[in-house]
Amino acid sequence: MIGAGNVAWHLSHALKNASLEIVQVFSRRMNKAKELGLAIEAPFFSEIKKINPNTDLIILAIHDDAIHKVAHQIREIVGWETPIVHTSGATPSLDTSEGLEGIFYPLQTFSKNKAIDLHEVPMCIRGSSTKLEKELIELGEKISDHVTIISDHERAVLHVAAVFVNNFTNHLYSIGRDIVNEENLDFNLLHPLIKETVDKLKFSDPKEAQTGPAKRGDEETIKRHLDYLNDKKQWQNLYSLFSTLILKQTKKPKEN
Repeated sequence: MIGAGNVAWHLSHALKNASLEIVQVFSRRMNKAKELGLAIEAPFFSEIKKINPNTDLIILAIHDDAIHKVAHQIREIVGWETPIVHTSGATPSLDTSEGLEGIFYPLQTFSKNKAIDLHEVPMCIRGSSTKLEKELIELGEKISDHVTIISDHERAVLHVAAVFVNNFTNHLYSIGRDIVNEENLDFNLLHPLIKETVDKLKFSDPKEAQTGPAKRGDEETIKRHLDYLNDKKQWQNLYSLFSTLILKQTKKPKEN
């Protein structure tokens, strides 16, 4: 396991719990390598030259901008027998010139202190050969109930969508928290609303589940909200943009 961050942490524990051996854990930060290594009872190190070539698979769970460089460094050490895959949603998979041969991408957001059942997480797979792809599928099925072969283009599209439904919505939660905090209100008051919004998606199309003043065409309420946000121009602009998009989505096309 190359990396000791959130993705590496969850993947390593899931693989260990599936009775698979993690041969080594590497991180440039020794304290991180040690923490994960001790947690899963695996040797750990912080010098790339100490990597053990006697393993069936090398998984890069590191920052996107380091993937190609680290893959190239590892390939020079271990040769070309051991496949190297990465866990990124955005980085292309099959750059064999750098030694990359596949994808082992869990489509989920990870935080170290939040337990996640990986059996419920989609595992997106791609390999440079039929043999490797089959092996990655078999590996994925040991920890996930939703394993699928996916192209680079499809993975990139999913990653864009994931940014909207996860990263951007989380930022909106942050804005909502700041708004209520400024008025000494408890953000927990909004938790049931957030939960219900997400729960609806299990049964309804997002467009059909849309509610709120923009959906209703309630211009007076929208104006009052914009006036309230007058001293927070960035938030006001976001409110105005989202309201405009929802209004456009809600309007029925004119009949000829």
